[in-house]
Amino acid sequence: NAIPEFDNLYLDMNGIIHNCSLPNESDAHFRMSEDKIFLSIFNYIDHLFMKIKPQKVFFMALDGVAPRAKMNQQRSRRFRTAKDAEDARRKAISKGEQLPEEDPFDRNCITPGTPFMKRLSAQLEFFISKKMTEDASWHNVKVILSGHEVPGEGEHKIMEFIRLSKAQKDYHPNTRHCLYGLDADLIMLGLLSHEPHFALLREEITFGKNKKKGGLDTQNFFLLHLSLLREYLDLEFNSLESTLPFPYDLERIIDDFVLMCLFVGNDFLPHLPHLHIAEGALSLLFKIYKDLLPTAGGYLHDSGVLDHRRVETMIHQLTEVVEHEAFEIECDDLRYLGNKKAEQLITSGSTQKSNGKNKQGTRTGKPVESSNDIVLTRRQKDLYDQIKEFVLERKETYHFPKTLNASDKRFIKKVANAIEIRFGVETEQPGGEKHIYIEFDEEEDEEDNESQEARARVMLKYDQAKIVENTIENEKQRDEKAKAVYQERYMEWKKEYYQDKPELDTPEEVRTMVFKYIEGVQWVLYYYYRGVASWAWFYPYHYAPKMSDLANLEEFKIPFELGEPFKPYEQLMGVLPEASKQHIPRAYWDLITKELSPIRDFYPRDFDLDMNGKKHDWEAVIKIPFIDQDRLLEAMKTREHLLSEEEVERNGHGESAMFTRDDSLLETYPSPAHFPDIRDCKCRREVFHLPVIEGVSSLKKGLCEGALTHANGLFGFPSMHTLKHSGCLGFHEVRVFQMPSRNESMVVTLESRFNDIQPEQLALSKIGKKVYVGWPFLKEGVVSSISDEMFKYEIQVQGKKRVVVQTPHRTGTFESWKKRADKIETVYSSRFGVSIGEIEFTAQVLLLKGLRRELTGALVKVFCKPEEEQDFAIQTIVEHVEHSDTRTQEQNPRPLNEEYPIGSHVFFLGQGSHYGAPAQVIAHVDNALALNIFIPIDNRGEPTFGHEIVNEALGSAVYLPGYVVCKKVGISGIILSKLSSSLHVVYRSTDRRVNLGLNLKFEGKKQKVLGYSRKTDSGWEYSQKAVDLLQEYKQQFPEFIAGLEMKVREDYYIAEEMYPEGDSTTKIKKIEDWLKKSKVKDLERVDLDAMQLDKETIARLEEAADEHVDNRPIMKHIIVKNISRHTMLKPSYAATLLTDQTFQLGDRVAFVQDSGTVPIAAKGTVVGIDRLEIEILFDDMFMSGMDLGGRCSMHRGMTVGRQSILNISNPQCNQKQPTTVPPESSRPRPTAIIQRPDLYWGSTDDGIRGWEIM
Repeated sequence: NAIPEFDNLYLDMNGIIHNCSLPNESDAHFRMSEDKIFLSIFNYIDHLFMKIKPQKVFFMALDGVAPRAKMNQQRSRRFRTAKDAEDARRKAISKGEQLPEEDPFDRNCITPGTPFMKRLSAQLEFFISKKMTEDASWHNVKVILSGHEVPGEGEHKIMEFIRLSKAQKDYHPNTRHCLYGLDADLIMLGLLSHEPHFALLREEITFGKNKKKGGLDTQNFFLLHLSLLREYLDLEFNSLESTLPFPYDLERIIDDFVLMCLFVGNDFLPHLPHLHIAEGALSLLFKIYKDLLPTAGGYLHDSGVLDHRRVETMIHQLTEVVEHEAFEIECDDLRYLGNKKAEQLITSGSTQKSNGKNKQGTRTGKPVESSNDIVLTRRQKDLYDQIKEFVLERKETYHFPKTLNASDKRFIKKVANAIEIRFGVETEQPGGEKHIYIEFDEEEDEEDNESQEARARVMLKYDQAKIVENTIENEKQRDEKAKAVYQERYMEWKKEYYQDKPELDTPEEVRTMVFKYIEGVQWVLYYYYRGVASWAWFYPYHYAPKMSDLANLEEFKIPFELGEPFKPYEQLMGVLPEASKQHIPRAYWDLITKELSPIRDFYPRDFDLDMNGKKHDWEAVIKIPFIDQDRLLEAMKTREHLLSEEEVERNGHGESAMFTRDDSLLETYPSPAHFPDIRDCKCRREVFHLPVIEGVSSLKKGLCEGALTHANGLFGFPSMHTLKHSGCLGFHEVRVFQMPSRNESMVVTLESRFNDIQPEQLALSKIGKKVYVGWPFLKEGVVSSISDEMFKYEIQVQGKKRVVVQTPHRTGTFESWKKRADKIETVYSSRFGVSIGEIEFTAQVLLLKGLRRELTGALVKVFCKPEEEQDFAIQTIVEHVEHSDTRTQEQNPRPLNEEYPIGSHVFFLGQGSHYGAPAQVIAHVDNALALNIFIPIDNRGEPTFGHEIVNEALGSAVYLPGYVVCKKVGISGIILSKLSSSLHVVYRSTDRRVNLGLNLKFEGKKQKVLGYSRKTDSGWEYSQKAVDLLQEYKQQFPEFIAGLEMKVREDYYIAEEMYPEGDSTTKIKKIEDWLKKSKVKDLERVDLDAMQLDKETIARLEEAADEHVDNRPIMKHIIVKNISRHTMLKPSYAATLLTDQTFQLGDRVAFVQDSGTVPIAAKGTVVGIDRLEIEILFDDMFMSGMDLGGRCSMHRGMTVGRQSILNISNPQCNQKQPTTVPPESSRPRPTAIIQRPDLYWGSTDDGIRGWEIM
């Protein structure tokens, strides 16, 4: 399992609620009932729980009333959501689309205090109680629910729990945390927890054509291990260790990293002007930080307490690099566009780009000289001649000496801008001397005559320039004048920003803005490290001040008053737009809608968006007015007496709840709505209070004592330190989102360990030994052989000696070995930015598959078969780890009475018709057991309708080879191939490309379409349904098919050429409409080797299962003695016992695990078989059931692991010792007849149709 073991799982629930309630927000037609939304949320929670399997704490946090600082962003998002929904509705109507009559789900109801959130909280408590009662994996976990009625953002309620727990004396320093959420801020929150065993869980984000439309079973998830991010940050900054006059502390570095990230913007503060992540802001911040810190006197803050002087010094450095350059670029660009005002802005200032060893030059402008009256000093003429020689000879780079003064540097930059070459500053080492360089833009085209001529014209003016003697006095006066002009224009540029963006006119107003921004930085740090410092504080501007104005910060005194959070309705009135007023009590509606309302201006019906330097619409500034808290509360007081009793109750704050398993409880839990009650509920609910501390000083700073890091960390939490390595920034073109990165990457280089080793020596030391591969994400395995480009080396035992035997690669294997080795090296390099060096040897490794339970009860490790061995570069193999995976440790058998105590629930695995029947241990006799076995009262066996229907369906499913299909349809083989896959037609006039193929086969993806196509050894074959579709295509569009036949060799087709007589747009649109009507895009694609039944066959199975359920007999139990260990199955042993079962379509199975989404003992029929998973159509509906991609009724299907089900049709487990149910005449009389066996399992009704399980 690539997922490590976790103690605590935390869910930031609001992302789940959004995903489950409106998965496609751009679809104006989408509708989902509330009960389906709740079910979808339950399934999502259950899916995440089963994926992570927390051992101690499961914390679910919904957003409660947020601090006022967050409400501004919430208000912007909700106004934007309402606007986007209305735009989508209008767009659909304008297209003539008929929208459903019922209103769509309004995501804005996912706000504390709404009726929806109250109903959701009740449903979540019901769901937790149900899982705690029925699912064994929940029994020993403490579940905490912090609902919408508890103030605070979800993720910060989680972090408060971690922070306060960490401050307790009994806190375990190596607690393993997993936090699910979609907010990028979670990375910062995880880092500042200073917990080394911390991972973030989230879905894979895909875009465009790659965006997945499947359900949870097809959704990929990613774990971001903060242990690795911590090590990458260490590599980024560890060069400081030799330059700092105070101790290098990675935990303090991480804290400063969190602060630096605030400057690029977050949920509470806007980004500083001109500082954008996409434009390299973070790498620039890091470089400045590394230059600054050795002389700063210490770190930028201490666990959230800001050092104003040090922060101001850093911002001053940032101003020199970013703000001045932005001013000059903007002026140059405006001048290039002919802006008269910009002509006055003479960019003669000094701008430096402080870099490490790597160059970050910039081309910052356009030609600046517009006449021939250029005057140069002798010194400037000499510098210009050097530049001219560089241009004419097209040298790669030209470096100027370090001795240049500021005036010389300004002149060189001015000329570089004028002739459009790159100008940059390079530092040999952090804190070292800088020198400037020039180079050609790497994207410059030498054959672009127009650009070359423009450069020549500018250079001609410099060639003809008047030369004057440059006395020190003249140069000084010129410098002073240039600086004065520069400063004047620079101040004018800043003034325009303040007047245009935040609309400030006076220096006093700007200074107030600066104070609020720094106050905001301090508020956010307190929020991150201590919790809410003030519920009422907020940043009252849409924009940040200019960096250069963040000065004299030490004069600011920043006290905070905690105050109290808003009440739910106060927040609702503060964040919801008029379009979402239905979620607010009716008593307040007129305050929102009436023109005479004293707060009507809080709810604009239209508003402006400002991109403010960003590239995506969702990043835009939403320019809506800020809420005046006093006016809002005063207006709301006039309506409080109109609230109903239920509304008054909903307007208060509540407390978190804790849920635990209590076997002594036998109460019925009443369902809040939609779902049946829980009988014999064994879940105890109590109010949960956070751990208590004695003031802020009790909070733990940095790592806990005893925390394990790097190679000493717990297994499953990756560390690069398991192998010796080094890191260096470089341009490595690491592929991110399938595109090579243009920015610097931290490239990790592994230290070479096997330079001079002989292959025989390597084989003797490695083969047969346990190793860990997949560095740094380690997996256990055993080396089976060693290979180099010529030989394969194996071990043979001759007597008492181990002898290395070398076997030459077979013909063609040499190229194969080299190809595999190159692929390993390439993946490490291009995907992960790791240089592992040349691969001389690979190890063939058999990976650990898991544990198998022997007949004796012992657990032994199971490794892959020899044909499943995998290649790993020898230099990436780890021989030893400090901590192994406790889940894969071998175990000796336990005594029978310990392993199966009286009362244990098991499944009977004896021979006969009752294989798989549920049973219960009632006695121990010697080394055997006595069981109560539950069987049908009429002793009937398992129904056989599954195989009967499947055999009939498969027998009648005729697939025709391609040449037969061609004859039937009347087309050529090439056209059949094109029509049955993708067929692209391009409009020459617009370059628009459309796919007019039927998409019935996918050769490259190795996929077929269920019920339409399949691939055999002789090629593709097609069903009658596919033939009918092809015939209809030809019948409907004969002209198009004829056109294809005339151009059979084309890779794609030009629309206008397909219809030379014109009107190609209309005719191709008809084909698109027909394809859409035929719903070929909705046909299910599966892997070529997958065995799955189609929708029609599953419908027949479902009908037969319904009939079986309607006639299901009552149950009785019988006592059977002398039962051995291997003729029964304990549900928790399923994963280690059911390792080798095989399945066929139509097999009857029972779900035999006591954890997961499917009720234990639920029976069903196999309708799909994949390598690792099985699709089951269950006899009864259950709450978490799926529809198998639309192939069965909702709540009847589920994709499950092979080891979670028992094949009843084909018994295969533990049949070595015959154990049979005694004949009827010799059996003891049943002590009872049980009509509902689910009482035995301790489960509750869990179906939707009658809510019955078998």
